[in-house]
Amino acid sequence: MLVDHTVREAIKSNILDLIIISSDGGYAGNFDHKVNKTEVVIDNERPMELSDDIASLDDLLVYYAVKYLDIELWCLLQPTSPLRTAEDIKEAHKIVKKTKYDSLVSVVSNPGMLWVDNAAGIKGQNYPIATYHIHKRPNRQDRKDWYMENGAIYFTKKYVLDQMHCRLGGHIALYAMPQERSLEIDTPLDWEIAEFVAKRKAVTQ
Repeated sequence: MLVDHTVREAIKSNILDLIIISSDGGYAGNFDHKVNKTEVVIDNERPMELSDDIASLDDLLVYYAVKYLDIELWCLLQPTSPLRTAEDIKEAHKIVKKTKYDSLVSVVSNPGMLWVDNAAGIKGQNYPIATYHIHKRPNRQDRKDWYMENGAIYFTKKYVLDQMHCRLGGHIALYAMPQERSLEIDTPLDWEIAEFVAKRKAVTQ
């Protein structure tokens, strides 16, 4: 369901020449080989080393970049971001193409007072550190330039994958998305919230 929704929005964006649906054999889709100008490839033979718990999406992107050498700009759309729209994909693509960025990541505003545990080592002991000045505590409304990745959209030029083996590198752009389209589904509660937001959106349209 999540994969199908992502593919439909990707096709609707009308900016992708090729869509690769990658799995280790568990996906059976109903998409035509060619939809408008977009070719849809279902790859159910992903190598085992790219399907286990320690495999990264960066490794998977590098794998496909080697397999499809003529593609100069890659877009990663994770199915766990179901509220991202075709318009979001198009707008993010415009930023990369017009401003000549090397990669792009979609983000959502997050002015929260964040901490990292076990980050600072002092005399053999680890302590948490804050991402803000604890003695000059800022107001949340003043932290307008703080963002968090929402996992919805990544664009990466081929040379970044070739040289850095990473989806982000070079001159990186941010594409800010509203909170109502930035939910990532990682837990059952996330799923319930996404269903609620999707139903509310359907009612108001």
